[in-house]
Amino acid sequence: MSLWPTTLRASLMGGAAAGGAAAVFSLLVVEPTIRIALAVEEGRATAEHSHSGPTPEHTHDAELVGRGLQQVGGALAVIAAALLLSLVYAVVLARVRRTWDLGELRSALLVAVACFAVLALGPGLKYPANPPAVGDPDTVTQRTTLYVTSIVVSALIAAAVVTVVRTGHRRSWSSTRISWAAAGILAVGCVLLFAGLPAAPDAIPSDVGAALVWRFRVQSLGLLALLWATLGLVAGSVLSRAGRRPPVTTTVA
Repeated sequence: MSLWPTTLRASLMGGAAAGGAAAVFSLLVVEPTIRIALAVEEGRATAEHSHSGPTPEHTHDAELVGRGLQQVGGALAVIAAALLLSLVYAVVLARVRRTWDLGELRSALLVAVACFAVLALGPGLKYPANPPAVGDPDTVTQRTTLYVTSIVVSALIAAAVVTVVRTGHRRSWSSTRISWAAAGILAVGCVLLFAGLPAAPDAIPSDVGAALVWRFRVQSLGLLALLWATLGLVAGSVLSRAGRRPPVTTTVA
């Protein structure tokens, strides 16, 4: 069987497993923090309404979708996102398997680490996630643009590091020289990412505790780390088992 179908199948299996693991993590670990943030947001809204006086809109305000249904929808969204990400992962993994002879599990984990760094770690450190009680609706477009820009910058950094490493191997550089060149590219890229891009537009409201904000940020990053680690481990294990299978033989009667 050719390279792409096996890579795609293994990646989709990894994406399904990663989505399930991330959904469980979200429900058990992140959800309690979200509930606290929602309580803060509701308390803020109640205080604002009491100062401004009741209005017909506020007195008849009702939650259109229950929290339980929101949790189910959120879990399904996490699984769907993991499957979509596994398609991107499959494309990169197929290229790595075709270019470098690193072994199936090692290749899968290397690509998972790279995807986590580009899509989660770099952008997440520059523009960390905030709980529901933080964020101005009027800045959604600006925040989205900045976050996508940080992903693009992270991808360019990763591409530059890979190019330097491949160039070094092709020109027979020493391991020390390759390491220093890659570290230099990474350092310049990090300066560009963290100092070159503007700060997030939203300030943390005074009624949201720092502990709550940082707990949510760590949990959000942990969720993404779990997702990519699971995807890489499962995809690599599937590919390793497929590679160890003996060829199918047919007997002619």
